[in-house]
Amino acid sequence: MEKLIKLQLALFFENPVSRPDSLMNGINSDLGNLFDAMPQIHPIPMEAPQDIPRVQMSSENGRYNCNIASSRIDFILSADLGGEFDWPEITKDFIAKTTLFINSVFSGTKIVRFGLIGNFFIPDKSASSTLTRKYLKIDLNSAEEINLRFNKNSSSYGLSLNNISSINTAIRETNEGHEKGVFIELDINNIPKLELLKSDTLVQLIEKHMPLFSPEKVKGLIK
Repeated sequence: MEKLIKLQLALFFENPVSRPDSLMNGINSDLGNLFDAMPQIHPIPMEAPQDIPRVQMSSENGRYNCNIASSRIDFILSADLGGEFDWPEITKDFIAKTTLFINSVFSGTKIVRFGLIGNFFIPDKSASSTLTRKYLKIDLNSAEEINLRFNKNSSSYGLSLNNISSINTAIRETNEGHEKGVFIELDINNIPKLELLKSDTLVQLIEKHMPLFSPEKVKGLIK
């Protein structure tokens, strides 16, 4: 059974934000105090890489997280390995929360790029054989590790998109020991242009593309 690890929405600022902590309270308020755990603020020098989070917010139950760096802000829903039967409810929740998140971020900053990301794990004791049969014409059944990555370009709502799929053999730690399987990351992001992104366009785009992250689509990548 396919298991969802997390869904993530990344928004990239037009210009670096000098005080990422100044965004924290407004976003949390607009999301109804969703991030109710103690926030972490890291006094990182401006000359440090701009994608390192300066602020980390989370919910008490660990399900929702928000990382704010100088160059980007991320909303993360940790599904705690939710199964495919949980997908309709997870999708509904993610779309509702990211709509509030997008409207809040766009009200105070300019965004030029987004990334919609999903991480999945599919248990498979013969992961190497599975990927070899699906994608490769050479015998790699005994390979300890196989990594595949491909990108399909598309367009939607006037945006040029990358549709990146990364597929790897993996081992997951469980309470019972090690579990072999396939790790899949799907990443839909736009190729930046001169114009800024619009909040309503991004909300519609996410709703349109969420079905690409469904259990049927994910499992279809290895079956």
